[in-house]
Amino acid sequence: MPGRSHSQNRCDRCRMYRPLCLCPLIPEIRVPTKILVLKHWREAKLTTNTAHLACLALPNSEIHLRGVKNEPLQLEKLIAPSESVALLYPTEDALELSALTAQTLPRPLTLVVPDGSWGQATKVATREKALENVPRVKLPLGLPSQSRLRHSPHEQNLCTFEAIARAIGALEGPAIQEQLEKLFVIMVERILWSRGVLKPSDCTTPIPQAAFDASRLAGAAGGKKRNLT
Repeated sequence: MPGRSHSQNRCDRCRMYRPLCLCPLIPEIRVPTKILVLKHWREAKLTTNTAHLACLALPNSEIHLRGVKNEPLQLEKLIAPSESVALLYPTEDALELSALTAQTLPRPLTLVVPDGSWGQATKVATREKALENVPRVKLPLGLPSQSRLRHSPHEQNLCTFEAIARAIGALEGPAIQEQLEKLFVIMVERILWSRGVLKPSDCTTPIPQAAFDASRLAGAAGGKKRNLT
């Protein structure tokens, strides 16, 4: 498959290889809860960063880079005075999110979600002074991550997209979580197929014909052809 890492071969919006573009499948889910992703600056250019896709599906969300030298986090500039705020961060005293506990949170709510490698995400609460007094919430134990795009040191670790989907599911309803998780499965399977890790017969969602055609053309031109059987 030709040059998937080259920016000109990727969709400007979803950042996927163009024949695998997700844009027609991305739902527009408008909910009162705002998602504020604090992305570590080293993750900014990674095409497999799942927070970007989550924010495309949730228009009431935004991504803010953190960890930039001499640019401390100023939470007051990112959250309106009328909004309450909570940090998705699994401390022992954090409120476990559920349909019942979600009703106790003041609204409108901005949910701050750390994003980065596992090491970067676990340090966010201590590295950013602006988060010291922000109430913590956490996800209950659930199914293991379906990502398969990065190795996790712990079985219960989730990628950012999955964490957002489960948190929004608790705050706004399971139907919304289901919409997001369907999109996530499609993204993961298309990426794994493009890497030659997953056969089409093992995918639960279809690979676009355009991607097969592009792969065959790349093989004919002397490029790397993926296993299509």
